[in-house]
Amino acid sequence: MSDTASGSGTVKAAGTVVDIIETVSELEQATLTELSDELDMPRSTLHGYLTTLVEQNYLRKEDNQYALSLQVFTHGARAQRMNPLYRESKQFLKQMADQTKEIAWLVVEEYGRGICLRKAKGELAVQPYKRMGARISLHDTAAGKAILAQCPESRVRSIADEHELAARTENTITDVEELLVELETVRDRGVAFNDEESIEGFRAVASPVSSPDGRIGAVVVSGPKNRLQGDRFTESIPEIVSGAANALELELSSTRE
Repeated sequence: MSDTASGSGTVKAAGTVVDIIETVSELEQATLTELSDELDMPRSTLHGYLTTLVEQNYLRKEDNQYALSLQVFTHGARAQRMNPLYRESKQFLKQMADQTKEIAWLVVEEYGRGICLRKAKGELAVQPYKRMGARISLHDTAAGKAILAQCPESRVRSIADEHELAARTENTITDVEELLVELETVRDRGVAFNDEESIEGFRAVASPVSSPDGRIGAVVVSGPKNRLQGDRFTESIPEIVSGAANALELELSSTRE
């Protein structure tokens, strides 16, 4: 029997390898039995895949526990460096963090999710849920809405269908038509807000950025609601964030010339 899935053009074995790596990543470390239960795979079949992944340095095995190896990090770090938004954003994130004293992020879009690609921490920075490389939903975050505002309506609807608009808090937008109206506002004002839409008591302000090669992302400042309020939330931080986004885009344009 062929390993190629009928009519799909995909290879079943390759998909299995991806499932194994993602499951190990989610569990952080796991035994053969734990992975067999999680993946619903026979231990004998799974053992062959795990042995191969260890031999190829993508997994490591210690005391019967499997975990990701740094080989995975090597590839991820290379992909990170290849993104022009990442390469040019460091100084602008630092400026945002220094000016606001909060945490500043660069978020880019991939496969309908936001990827936290780079950060800079101000002296009061709070980081309740994001980490480098984390994948986040787009509809309930300031960075995500800034990214979606750069996408055509058909793409927004496709992402909403694929990933759903899950309610994180009572403020989360869960209706695609309401989201589209919000994105039009983001395009008009040049900034997106997260007003306790992903985490209660947490706010963020983001502005979209794009590179000359068409890659899209957003720069964002986030912090506790008690510090991001009043004119600071609606005026001063949006001015800082949109200014950094504009400067980053100018830097990207100049480096291409």
